[in-house]
Amino acid sequence: MELQFLGAVRTVTGSMHMLRVNGAQILLDCGLFQGRREESRERNKKLPFDPGSIDALALSHAHIDHSGNIPTLVKEGFKGNVLATSPTRDLCSAMLRDSGHIHEEDAVYVNKKRARQGLPPVEPLYTVEDATQSLTHLSLIHI
Repeated sequence: MELQFLGAVRTVTGSMHMLRVNGAQILLDCGLFQGRREESRERNKKLPFDPGSIDALALSHAHIDHSGNIPTLVKEGFKGNVLATSPTRDLCSAMLRDSGHIHEEDAVYVNKKRARQGLPPVEPLYTVEDATQSLTHLSLIHI
């Protein structure tokens, strides 16, 4: 068994840990790193592993710094189940869609400024549609 700390290392946001056991790769949390806009965008956009290689994601709870980058994980190729309790699933349903809305609105704001500077537009990290799609991966665990 091997445990690798990929997020929330020397910081308090972006919880993400990889557990490798018996050939399986299980991600523990997939949180958003929160901080300055450009640093956050880069850290959240580039996952430190191939999302398609992850067998499952175990979600500890719904806080956005633990669950907020699930839409990116799914958008980039994750096909497995996200294991969560019923309350966590219910909260993620609202929170991830709201987070997608915030990312869309932030991209609109940033792109207005970039247009004035003659810079190309940026895409949101993920959209409401991406967040909604990611929710189809949630599977209940009973404790």
